[in-house]
Amino acid sequence: MRFAIRAATAVSFVLAAAGAATAQAPPFPPGTKYGYINLQRVLAESNVGRTASTRVQELTDTKLAELQSRQTTLQGQLTSSEQQLVELQQRLEQGQNVMSAQARLSLQREISRLQLEFQRQTQDAQAEMERVSQDADAEVAELRQELQLEFEQQLAPALDQVATERQVDLIFNVEGLIWGLPALDLTQAVVDRLNGR
Repeated sequence: MRFAIRAATAVSFVLAAAGAATAQAPPFPPGTKYGYINLQRVLAESNVGRTASTRVQELTDTKLAELQSRQTTLQGQLTSSEQQLVELQQRLEQGQNVMSAQARLSLQREISRLQLEFQRQTQDAQAEMERVSQDADAEVAELRQELQLEFEQQLAPALDQVATERQVDLIFNVEGLIWGLPALDLTQAVVDRLNGR
């Protein structure tokens, strides 16, 4: 009997402690109203988001064209050097039996020099393309960051207005949401507000 009383007391103590912990830390104060938005959709459907995407795409296209142009120029230089090398090698092969030893030696030295120069040009071209590509990536990333800040500056007042109109206390981003009542989705209201509707 004494054991049963202790067990019952322990169970009631655990239940009381659990109830107190739950009562002390509710997820939101009673009456809290909230909604959520799909930030990716806001970015895709708002004028400000579309303009930002267009600017990033235009810069990306410009940088790609510059890279292709530079690559074409470098490839042309390499092809020219390679052609010179091939011509000298053919001349050596064709005239090997009729050339003097001095002329043959001179031509072999010239071929060796051109081979080293071609190798250096190839390495320099690869290094330059890597540098130009990294510079282009950095420039596009910098524009993205700048446009993201501009978007966030315009988004904040739109969120404030929608929250006030809908009388909500919290707005979540749908990416962190596991489930949400569709009626709480404020995405279209935020897009409309950003678009001036």
